Amino acid sequence: MSKEDWNEHYIKRGDPTKPTYYIIRRRYETTGLFARYNMIAGHIRYALAKGWLPVVDMQNYPNPYLPPEKLGKENSWEYFFEQPLRINLEQAFSGENIVLSTGEEIYPRPHEDMSFYENKNNALTEWRMLVKLGLLKIKSERLAEIAATREKLFSPKDRVLGVLLRGTDYVAKRPKWHPIPPPR
Repeated sequence: MSKEDWNEHYIKRGDPTKPTYYIIRRRYETTGLFARYNMIAGHIRYALAKGWLPVVDMQNYPNPYLPPEKLGKENSWEYFFEQPLRINLEQAFSGENIVLSTGEEIYPRPHEDMSFYENKNNALTEWRMLVKLGLLKIKSERLAEIAATREKLFSPKDRVLGVLLRGTDYVAKRPKWHPIPPPR
């Protein structure tokens, strides 16, 4: 796709009294799930501020969670999360007004720095509202899997510390906008 194809644009414009569906997509196919989650949160907030109905599209664009043979057939966002307003892509694409998002980050979005996590200026509280309102809702099947795994691995009285190990090789791949960790 050309750079222009990744700009925000209408692909269908009809009756202005009908809803406008905002299709959230990601340009870079190798980004991880948490990066996508943060990017999508920003786009959901943006769409709602414009009065548009956000719908996440991880079906028509390659991503690490969608096997190539399922491209165009299944929405890998829906493997993990509910659609923000429970509107699927088929319904959105049959609408009269459709806007494709930019495939890039949009601001504001949740930030990955300590001031955000410390909730300075209520930044975290604002983004938590997306979760509380059910706009970023984990699928009940995934929650059940998580609970079953915890129950299998730990007793109810165990305190658990989560540790995240990233799969990206920052030294070899040198991904854009990521610091290279110091040598051991």
